[in-house]
Amino acid sequence: MARKKKRESGGGASWMETYSDMVTLLLTFFIMLYAMSTIDAQKYASIVASFSKQMNPEVYYTQGVPSDRAGDEEILEMTDDKEVPDEMDQLYTLLKQYVDENNLNDQVEVSKSKEYVFIRFSDAVTFRGYSDILEPSGRQILDILAEGLKNVDEYVEEVIIAGHTAEVEYDRTDIDRSLSTDRANVVLRYLENKNVIDPAKYLAIGYGLYSPIADNSTPEGRAKNRRVEIYISRAGYPLSYTKKIQETINKGNESGTDNNDIEYQNKTYIN
Repeated sequence: MARKKKRESGGGASWMETYSDMVTLLLTFFIMLYAMSTIDAQKYASIVASFSKQMNPEVYYTQGVPSDRAGDEEILEMTDDKEVPDEMDQLYTLLKQYVDENNLNDQVEVSKSKEYVFIRFSDAVTFRGYSDILEPSGRQILDILAEGLKNVDEYVEEVIIAGHTAEVEYDRTDIDRSLSTDRANVVLRYLENKNVIDPAKYLAIGYGLYSPIADNSTPEGRAKNRRVEIYISRAGYPLSYTKKIQETINKGNESGTDNNDIEYQNKTYIN
């Protein structure tokens, strides 16, 4: 009787390869689950978004999910609203528009940065000669400034008003310092009477002739040096002069100096 032939044993170990692949995939799956349990919400959203992108790219870009280039950076805004103009920019725009419309660019300079709005008035706009009486043209532009300040009170740290005069040869009147201070105070009081911002934010300084911006040897240079400047600082940026002075005064009181002692010393000095 003839023996039966043995079956060929081809591919007998193929199930082991399939099994090992399955185990590898399971291990990878559990590692991914563990990693997902420890990452933050933003990274999780990015992972989910990457899958969503492959399935529906249009939805991906319209739902405000970060793109490939964004990585872990800010999530795109879901709104198409335009950026609201900065309040201090609005103040600058109001002043600049008034200056341009009234052809005052030679007499009034307006500039700004993220920290301040700065206005420089020539003598021709605000005061004449040795006078501290505010000109009508000065009142008009200060009215515009007051209108702008009314809307930005909470965004303003301080309004510093500086008066300047020019050095004139053979001038022995000796009034430069007091005149510059008086002019700064006139502008301050004019704005303060408008009642548009906290009065404590105003500060007047008289520089006299000691802060020139042009050559005093020429009439043109002296005309530039006779000026009033207003520096409107944004809240939270530059150091407030007024706050620094108040801190110094308060430190003096904390160190044991009594207000009654100061009053007594003043009376003694006057006597």
